[in-house]
Amino acid sequence: MLNRKIIDEYREYMESGRWEEDFGYRTPDGQGEMLDMIEALFQLCDAADQVISRKFYEKLGGMPHGQ
Repeated sequence: MLNRKIIDEYREYMESGRWEEDFGYRTPDGQGEMLDMIEALFQLCDAADQVISRKFYEKLGGMPHGQ
């Protein structure tokens, strides 16, 4: 399970420029793993957006429960 501390640390890692620096030192396989992590984060954001959107629509009466 993710927690706020892990998310904040990863965001700081990216914003600081260390992610880009580390990327440059990695082998192609290591770079692929780093890019896979970013893709997984995008997928997580998409899933979170869908869940939150459904909840807001339900609260506003715009979408029946279960759709």
